[in-house]
Amino acid sequence: MWYLVADCAQGPRMFRLERITTWKEVDQPRRIREDQTLATVAAALVDQWEHNHVIEVSATIDQTQIERARRIFGQRLVRDDHEASATGHKVTIRFLHLEDVRALLPFGSAITVHGPTEARAHLRALVTDLAHHYAPSPTS
Repeated sequence: MWYLVADCAQGPRMFRLERITTWKEVDQPRRIREDQTLATVAAALVDQWEHNHVIEVSATIDQTQIERARRIFGQRLVRDDHEASATGHKVTIRFLHLEDVRALLPFGSAITVHGPTEARAHLRALVTDLAHHYAPSPTS
């Protein structure tokens, strides 16, 4: 995977190139932070992703969805087993915040979250809220 390292809101960030759909060329020379190189900034960002996670979700993803999950979660997804079982692939997905587990909702029943308990509870609350939102109204 290829990444673009750039500032966003005056802070360094990494952007996956395959996710960039539009861009605008600017008429300014690139600026590099004093006493830093692209390599040192990128290394710090990778280290932050690898070590600054509040929550690690253990899950099983259906075989048909593992590649999609890899594209979406990138290095945050780590396969716990290298062989697919009948139920799918066991994975760990790292998130910065508990609220970020909502990124699992588009997978529907193709993913089963095993833990931690607070991740399962938060997903249950999100799904319950969604079900109530789309419940038939008494007048329809």
